[in-house]
Parts: sequence; structure tokens; C-alpha cells
Amino acid sequence: MGRSSPFLVALLFTFPLGIFFATPIRAADPPLVKEVAVENAGAGPVDRTFVMEHITTAEGGPLDRRQIAGDVKALLATGAFSLVRVQAEEVEGGIRVIYMLWNKYRLTGPVEVEIKPEDDSYYGRSKILDWLDLEEGDRIDDQVIGMAARRIEKEYGKRYFPDARVEWEIEEKDRAGGLAGVKVVVREGKRAKMKRMVFVGNDKMTGKELRKAAGQRSWYNPARWFGARRYDPATLEIARMGIKELYLRKGFLDVRVDPPEVKRLEEGGVEVVVSIREGADYRFGTVDLTGVTLFLDEERRALDRLVAAKPGDVASAEAIRQTVKVVRDYYGRRGYTRTQVEPALDPDPVKGIVSVKFTVTEGRLTTIRNIRIRGNTRTRDKVIRRELLVSPGDIFNEVKVRRSERRVRNMQYFSAVRSYPVSTGVPGEDDLVFEVEEQRTGQFLLGVGFSSVDKASGWIELTQGNFDLWGWPYFTGGGQKLKLSAMIADKRRRYRIQFKEPWFMDRPLSLGFEVYRDEKEYTDYDLEKTGGAVSLGRRLPGVGNRISFRYGLEKSVVTDVTDTNVYYYVEPPEDEFTFMRDEETTKSSLGVTLAHRTLDHPFVPTRGNRASLSAEVAGGPLGADLDIYELSVDLGHYEPLWFRHVFRVSANYRTVDSYGDTDEVPLAERLFVGGPRTLRGFKYREVGPKVVRYDGLDATYKAAGGCSRVMATAEYTMPLVPMVRLAAFYDVGNVWREPYELELDDLAAGAGVGIRLDFPQFPIRLDWGWPVERDDEFTRTDKFSLWIGIDY
Repeated sequence: MGRSSPFLVALLFTFPLGIFFATPIRAADPPLVKEVAVENAGAGPVDRTFVMEHITTAEGGPLDRRQIAGDVKALLATGAFSLVRVQAEEVEGGIRVIYMLWNKYRLTGPVEVEIKPEDDSYYGRSKILDWLDLEEGDRIDDQVIGMAARRIEKEYGKRYFPDARVEWEIEEKDRAGGLAGVKVVVREGKRAKMKRMVFVGNDKMTGKELRKAAGQRSWYNPARWFGARRYDPATLEIARMGIKELYLRKGFLDVRVDPPEVKRLEEGGVEVVVSIREGADYRFGTVDLTGVTLFLDEERRALDRLVAAKPGDVASAEAIRQTVKVVRDYYGRRGYTRTQVEPALDPDPVKGIVSVKFTVTEGRLTTIRNIRIRGNTRTRDKVIRRELLVSPGDIFNEVKVRRSERRVRNMQYFSAVRSYPVSTGVPGEDDLVFEVEEQRTGQFLLGVGFSSVDKASGWIELTQGNFDLWGWPYFTGGGQKLKLSAMIADKRRRYRIQFKEPWFMDRPLSLGFEVYRDEKEYTDYDLEKTGGAVSLGRRLPGVGNRISFRYGLEKSVVTDVTDTNVYYYVEPPEDEFTFMRDEETTKSSLGVTLAHRTLDHPFVPTRGNRASLSAEVAGGPLGADLDIYELSVDLGHYEPLWFRHVFRVSANYRTVDSYGDTDEVPLAERLFVGGPRTLRGFKYREVGPKVVRYDGLDATYKAAGGCSRVMATAEYTMPLVPMVRLAAFYDVGNVWREPYELELDDLAAGAGVGIRLDFPQFPIRLDWGWPVERDDEFTRTDKFSLWIGIDY
């Protein structure tokens, strides 16, 4: 029983030689397809109707190799065939195109599983069958079984079986019916946890430095406490390359790192020994750049200044690579494509210096004739083209082409994006091709949860990131965003419909619409907000800069006011305060936001900055019931540290004030602090101004909110296992009664620890916080908080 190899997918065109020599075909006059034939070369029946529904080559049309290649891809994408070949034969009046198909087998009966050793296997047969995930009637071939086998080996690797191997055999049962059985043999091997990694020959590097480079966790990393370190050939090779890269960065250009040697220990587990021959540590001697003829005087001096390798510096491999890159980019920005830069090293181990000569083979000045988009089966061409930084007729700026490729990839519509030039046969002109592979862009999420504010909650969300409002019947491919969501909790209900057109009127303007309804039940009243908004935004110069305008119309209804007593502020001036009675107001507002955002992930950032400055005015010339305005500034920074640890700092200041016919900011528009996402360790919305009412000897204290608010957070997170992080945090903040008030010596503070569950689209935060400094003695504490949502 041997281990099978996955099938190779082949596309073969066989043209009789007479076509080329007797009747040459011009590119502009391709032969006609006289007949399309379907032949079954494998087991089981082939449905010709099914095949014809998935190909575009038709009788009477011109022969197009690209079209046929697309047909092969479409047939393979159905999952029905292991192999598709295409032949072309010359017949009278044209070409006969033959699609030769090899069906995948249908699985008959249960998969036969054998685990070795039989007497002391770690996993049982049922677990192997779960991982195989094959049911009777499923389509199978060596590729399908091979992918399942890799899953099984990966699962064994998680439990420290690095030598686990899976073999399989497909046995044909009924060729006419296309039926086959499968036998899988699992060879577990010996379980082995890595106890330690030791280094031999490291005179210039410490063991601590090498372990870090090899990806070994330090003793104080909690991830090390909860599990042993695995070893397998792939992991050890990554460790070896990490060690070698460390030496190369330090100028040890002659270093040799031997493949790690694995030794089994008597007490169990393995010891990994890495032998190192360090060689000399070099500094750069002379650094020459030769072959540059296209640039003279100032341009040549500017190019020389870009060279990262400087005489006297540590001769790191990174400096050499960086020099190659910047020189190529210098040419590429100016349209000189296919420029090559070859470094030649002349080391002197005795003196510890290495001279480097960078030889430039200059490219040719090239312009872009056409830009072709390939592979986009759903997404419209224009959705991709509007993200490109180059156009037909431009010089072939290789740097802009790479940035364009990155922008298309960041749209998250495609699983793969690559660009490449294609010669047109005209000197100095190339076509530019962007080849993409579509991926799923819609999501349907349904779940239940619990938070310390909302208690039990249920939510549903439907999103389409590549929506097309006019794209009947599938409504995809237009690059628009659509989101429908609803959340129902113990004290809160929220409904949203959001739509965004990122290129309004084919210009770099984003147009958004939103309709919403929020219902919240507080201790003393209920608040319902129903409204809608329209927004318009555009990018500004610089990375991540944007300006947006938003007009909103909102109706607020306050009901079930349970407390209409007169209260008095605790802090002077001890003015009267009453919670509002049932009332209904309408707010018409216009806001503007300047934003800067360079975060590397929309939900769980690990690097980058965010900053925004916002202003909003309601009422006045905009009409409605409320005359208020609001200003806010928000800042945040994420700094990646070692081993995917991240340090985050953020701060926010916000103030709201009334004007015109509105005497004071109503309670529904006031600012509050306390609880999840604001100031952990304290009760929800309880930090800030308090009011009190006396009933005999009893006193009742309640939060009244304010018109100025500040919040700041410092948080440190470290990975524990995939999608799980530990966190430690320190929050400060407070609310003041008056607008523009800020007293930094009057801040409440809380500190604590937490767990981050980084589930896609809905990360969860669980925190345990304790008050370090209270704003006053009447603020209650709440140690536990839970929140579902983005991590800032």
C-alpha cells in the first residue's frame, strides 16, 4: 500500500501539424469551431448537458484558447471531475474540440480506517472519521483524500505526534457506476514534546537571543505554561532560518546553521541541538554601484544617497537586500522595467570587512499600452480599475503597480491578486495584466451572547462587501457595502440598515445611507431613538487620511420616567436637578470628521494609529427641536512588541453644549462614563456628576451625566493560543457638568486583567477590573465586564 500523489490538473491542446504548416492561421482570423464533443475517459457516466452548461465554447464560434482554458477551470470548479483535457482536431470546415473528462468516484460504503499501532493508539477510529469528513455518495479522488490526510496529520501534530503519517488507497468497486471504496491507514509514530533547545558553537550570540530568534517562548510567557513546545520538520526549519537570519542581520555573512538534531531523552520528550559555525562578523568596506548610465549629476547623487549599505556599518544582509530594492525602485518609478541589481561580495575575514559591488543591468523605458483584468467572474472591471494608480499611456511605474496590486488585494474581494507585464511586440510598450481570483464577500451571522450591560442577547447580521444595487439577480460585483443587523437584549434592542457606495458617480467620493432604531431601558426611564443619516466622504492626501460629512435626522422618545423627584447636585453649586418627564424631541444635525487611520486590522489591530477630530451641530438653521453642538477628539496607537505582544494607548475628549432656544443639554444627549469600553471596574455610566435626594435619614444617589468627558486607556495584550489573548489594562476618565471642563487631577482610575477572544467579525472582551481611584465615594464598582465588538 503506497502513498498516492494528488492528481495533476492538465490542459492539453493537440493540433495536427498540418494546421500549422499547410494552412497557417492568422491571429486575427482564428478557425471556427465546427463541433464540440464530450468524451468520458474515466469511470461512471458523464452528463453532456451538465458539461455544456458550464462551458462557453460553442459550435460556429471562433476557436479561443483563453476561452477553452476558462472552460476547463469552470468544469474543475464544479467538483465533479478529477481531470479535464481538451484536444482539437482539424475537420472539414473548421476544428473539432473534444473535452475529455475523468469523473471523480462516488464513495460507496463507509471508509475503512486502520490505526497503527493498534494496541495503544492515541486517537480512535471515530475521531479519524470525523476529520476525514466523508459520507457515502461524496465525490472522491486522490486530491480530496490527500487534503483530508493533511488535516489528520495536522491534528496529530497539535498533540505532539510530529511523525504521524496517513496513507490511503482508493479501490474501484463499480467502474460503470463510478463507485469506489477508500481505505485509510494512520501511522501515529511516537509522541514527542520538545523539552529544550540547546545551541553549540555560539560564541558571539547568547542562548537567549538564539531562542528568541528560533521562536521559543520565554519562561515568563504564559503561553509556555499551558503547553509544551511541539517539534516537527517544518517548525525546526523555520527555527533554523530564524537563527540564520539573526546572524546575517548582525553581519555574520559566513554563518552556517546545521539542520537541528533531535535526541530523545530518557525521561521522555526530545532535546533539539542546533550546531552553529558563526564565522567572522563583517563591516562594510568599499561600496560601489556600477552600470548606472541613464542618470547623471544630481539624479546619480540622489541614487547614491539611497544606498543602505554604508562603509563602516555592520554588513547586514538586510542592508544589502534593501539596497537592491531601493535601486530597482528608483528605476521602476521612472518607468525602466526589468532592471536587475546583482550584489557581488568580496570578504576579508582577517580584517573583518566585506566590499560590495552592486552591478546594475538597466531596464528599458516602458509605457503601458493597455490594462487587462482577468479572473473577475463577478466583480465589474471598473470596480478594480478605479483602485489602480496607473492608467494606459502612463510610464510603467513598477512601484505604483505594486501599490495598485496591494489596494486591489485590500478590497478583500479576491483570494489572490497578482500583476505582470505582457509584451506587445512593440519596443517600449507593454500591456499590464491584473489577475484576480474571486472569493466569498457575503456573510450571514447568527448568535447569542451575554454582556454585563445587556445580559442575555441575541443578534443577527447579514453583510455583503461587494454589493451591487443594480446587479439583478445576484446583486454582487459593484463594490458597494450593505449591512443588515439586529440585536435584542434584556435592556436594549438595536436595528440597523447600512449602505455605502465608495465611488459615488465614479468619483473618489463615498456616499452612505443609514436607517436605525435603538431602544434602551435605563433604571429611571426608557429611551427610544429612531433616525436615519446620509454621509459623504473622500480621501485626503497622505496615507489613511479622510474627511466625511454626515447629516442625520433623529427622533428621541423618553418614556416610563419612574423618578420625577427633585434632586440636588452633590458637588457645588448644589443646583436642583430633575429627571425629565415623558417627552419627544427631534434632532436635525450636520457633522464633519477629519480622520487618520493606519490600523492593520479592522477588528483586532496590532499596529498603527487612529486619530479623528469631529464637530457636529444640531438645530439652528437645520431646524427641529434641539439647539446643541458637540466637539470631540480621539487618538489611539498600537505598538507591536515581541512575540506578537501588543501595547495600546488611547485617549478621547468630548464636549457638548447648548445654544439658541435650548437652555441646557437634555439628559438623552449628556455624556457618561463607567463600565465596558469606557472605565472598567465601575458600574455602567456611574462615574461623574452625582445628584442626591434625601428621604428622612435615607439618601439616594444617582448619576446625572455631564457636558465634558475624558477617557484614556493603556492596555497590554499577549497571545495565549490561536484567537485567544491575555490582557492587562489601566483606565482613567471622568465626566464634568460644564462644557469644555477638564481637570486632570480629578480622574477616576481602574486596573485589571482580561481575556480577548478574537472570533472573526465579533471579537469578545472579558475583563476583571478593580478601582484604583474613585471620582467620589458614591460611585459603585463592578469587577466583571463583557463586551462583543471591536477592540477599541
